[in-house]
Amino acid sequence: MTTVPTAVLLATAPAEGGGAAADLAFAGTPLAERLAGQLRELGVEDVVVLRRPASPDLAADLRAIADVARRSSGGVVVAQGDLVTQREALAGLLADPRIATGVLSSLRGVGAPFAFGQRSERGRVVAAASPFHAVGAPTERFLGALKVAAGDVPELVAAADRLAAIAAGGPPEAWAAELERKREGWEGQPGAAAHMAAAREDAVALLVVALARAGVTVGNSDVRELFWARPLSAAAIARAEHDITGHDEERVLLNSAVKATDGFFTTFFVSPYSKYLARWAARRGWTPNQVTTVSLALGVLAAAAFATGERWGLVAGAVLLQVAFTTDCVDGQLARFTRTFTPLGAWLDSTFDRLKEWLVFAGLGIGAARAGGAGGGIFVLAGAALTLQAVRHAFDFSFAAAEHQSMDTAPQRPLEDPSDGTPESVAARPAVPSAVEPDVRPREARPAGVLRSWNRLNRLPGLIWLKRMIVFPIGERFAVISLTAALWSAHTTFVVLLGWGGVGAVYGLAGRALRAVAR
Repeated sequence: MTTVPTAVLLATAPAEGGGAAADLAFAGTPLAERLAGQLRELGVEDVVVLRRPASPDLAADLRAIADVARRSSGGVVVAQGDLVTQREALAGLLADPRIATGVLSSLRGVGAPFAFGQRSERGRVVAAASPFHAVGAPTERFLGALKVAAGDVPELVAAADRLAAIAAGGPPEAWAAELERKREGWEGQPGAAAHMAAAREDAVALLVVALARAGVTVGNSDVRELFWARPLSAAAIARAEHDITGHDEERVLLNSAVKATDGFFTTFFVSPYSKYLARWAARRGWTPNQVTTVSLALGVLAAAAFATGERWGLVAGAVLLQVAFTTDCVDGQLARFTRTFTPLGAWLDSTFDRLKEWLVFAGLGIGAARAGGAGGGIFVLAGAALTLQAVRHAFDFSFAAAEHQSMDTAPQRPLEDPSDGTPESVAARPAVPSAVEPDVRPREARPAGVLRSWNRLNRLPGLIWLKRMIVFPIGERFAVISLTAALWSAHTTFVVLLGWGGVGAVYGLAGRALRAVAR
């Protein structure tokens, strides 16, 4: 199920009352043993557990991780041995082929306040925190498990060796200052002392920082609603055992099959029932590619119905288009539910979406011309709508490629520096000599400050959905096509598509220009 043959579990964090937290019993099984069993079920062949005093300190842990990685015949998993989570959460990290090197994380604040933050762009970790490092404007929390692909193992080895050299003899002064800052921030929280003791031994978070600063592409596997805990005491174990009881893993996995950041129409009018169709298809052995093909066939039928130019054809085409869109949602949800992702499937899904839309434009134009009420101008409108969407898609792909290139070439700070260079992480921290100086212009004068302020507006009720609707995603486009064609005419459909699509294009270009300048 996975191409990661080796795992290193750190049973180094102390438990309240003495001993290792990884040796605490969960439902009668020590935590490290439970986690190792889950990893073996997922295809990990060799599990190495690091313990005190055999591995005496943080520097020794890092050297041991480097040695294990050098001997591995493929990728490596490095995780805290005291994690309690569900098998499917680990499968999401290990078995998803879209994530070569990645981390288990949460957008919902799972593990707060003790799980370290990280900042991601386009699903890639660009900066991360550790006990000794800060991160500005975090977007999610790291949950203690790191998967490194075979191609990135040399970077892992180099990172572990470098960190071990820094940590030998105790953390540097700047690291100690950052650890003290975290201690002050956690003070008064239940379990703060235990988590502070665990933080001092956290080699996994340090490795994530090092890989991100080395420019490695580190993806995110969001735990979503699946269970996760890091119990460091008998009382915390008891709470975790209680909380996980009755936790329906299949139901949560089904809910997690729905995109977390989809459009308004898709989220509220399609996904509430399409996920059950995905489960139905999974139980009958359907593959995502088969469902994608069915969706295309339904789109062709919708275009053919629109091409009749008759009222019944417009109504039938509207219904068929909505069924095609629902089926299009099902293929992705089926892939996420069954974890059957393939490059071919991603290509088919993207290509067939565009093909369906263009066929529908053609069908509407042909139907209007056959009806005789629109003249040749209808094809001008159809061509303009098609051109607008083609240009928008081209901008989408080119901007994504430019952002990834920018991430690859962005300068990074040395590991000795606890700051990631952002104003938030620089403030009140000791200065560390660096070849890369942070941009210390006043925050209000920086484009990034404008972007942050705009993003903070998402906290206002409903505004996030309005912003997602403005860009006119495919769910809204197909809903507009169906509604306007069934109730009015193809002419109305194209006018609305051009109007709303034009506003969405301007909004999207403005936002991207701001993000590009803010970098």
